[in-house]
Amino acid sequence: MKKSLKKTLFAGVAALSFVAVAGVSSTNASAKSYAKVTSNKALTSDATTRNVNFNGTNALYTKAGTLKGAKVVATTTTTKALANAQTGKANLRAYRVATTNRGSVYYKVVSFDKQYRGWVYGGKSTSAFAGGVASYATTKDATAPASDATFKLNSTSTTANTTLFKAPAWTQYKVGRAVVDGKTLTSTDAYKDAVLTFNKAVTTSREGDTWYQVASVNGSTTNGLVGAWVKASDVTQTNADAVATNDNSVLINYVDGTNNVGTAKFITAKAGTKSGDLIVGNKTAKGLDFTDFVKGNVPSGYALSGANSGWSNVKFGQTVNVTVSKAATSKASFVAKDSNNVYTTLSSTDFANGFPALTPTAQKVFTGAVDTTIPGTLYSTLKSSFGTYYSNGFTQNGRTVYYKYTYDPTASYSLSAHAKYGDSIKLVFDRSVVTSAPSTNTETGNTDYVG
Repeated sequence: MKKSLKKTLFAGVAALSFVAVAGVSSTNASAKSYAKVTSNKALTSDATTRNVNFNGTNALYTKAGTLKGAKVVATTTTTKALANAQTGKANLRAYRVATTNRGSVYYKVVSFDKQYRGWVYGGKSTSAFAGGVASYATTKDATAPASDATFKLNSTSTTANTTLFKAPAWTQYKVGRAVVDGKTLTSTDAYKDAVLTFNKAVTTSREGDTWYQVASVNGSTTNGLVGAWVKASDVTQTNADAVATNDNSVLINYVDGTNNVGTAKFITAKAGTKSGDLIVGNKTAKGLDFTDFVKGNVPSGYALSGANSGWSNVKFGQTVNVTVSKAATSKASFVAKDSNNVYTTLSSTDFANGFPALTPTAQKVFTGAVDTTIPGTLYSTLKSSFGTYYSNGFTQNGRTVYYKYTYDPTASYSLSAHAKYGDSIKLVFDRSVVTSAPSTNTETGNTDYVG
């Protein structure tokens, strides 16, 4: 009887224990809770500001990782590998943001090659990318070729375009081949003989490839291809200098007193020249004769002095000393001259589009050797740089009229005849009244020369 009772008690205790354990497990299962989304919005800021990269600290999920049913799209091992990938295909674009009731932020991202799409933890604030993602610059600024350097495509195709892009390849999401006149460029044959110049360069952050942006096509800055991008390795410079030798070059030393302040090497594009040959008639690959080359390569902060001569006797293989002095730059102000020869100072608001702009090349005339009198040629040279300008309309005798401004080099020289480089000079514009004025402004350049 005791033995039977002992078995009965043991069975009862075991049963109670099982019930207790089962109860605890049931309670824990029902207590397991999931986060809930309290906000889910599309990101509307400029798309280029939403390029991001994984940090490799968080996985990518089909939904916010703490939501019920969230599944892993990419483990932390994979996101870390993508973060360090050497291809722009791994770049990410963030396009939605969600916040949970626990205060966590998640971003929905997609890789540029569309192979990965999902939600990744983004920290506790929507003010900046954080957590498993960070803002990412897909390119870095690089040095563009000289504005007068010309290039041609290495190869072209009648059936494909793998060369010319709207943005450097894989640096912007869903931005691909170049668009010309509203149509995606599907072949490059039309540009097989095109001469290109470039005005901007970038290097891709992952591959390290350098890309150039087209500035002109066959000398035109309005060609539909202007603004497109091409990889530097896909073009060849057509006016690059040859390797310098005694047979094709002249070494130039720029000398200020006893100090050598810079050097340059004139290299002819003509084949077959020999050391000792006169350089007269020879030009560089960029079309510059010796005089223009010397002027164009004066070291920054210096200007040619008046002591240079005898360049017509220079021979290949020689070294030539070119005298320079510290440079000074004049600033200009504007004066109007009316039909009665009355002069009035002009402000930027007297012009409809502000003071006239000049290209950096045109502005070089304002710089010369310090303490040197500005020659009259400065004023006459500016004639080709200035156009015709107008004021905003105003009422005169009951009708709308405009002032018309035309540059007057003779009057300008008269007002500033004894000025030296570094002094302020006055530029005179003849002013007349007209009843109409152009509505567009096609000026290029800047007004850095205005004092």
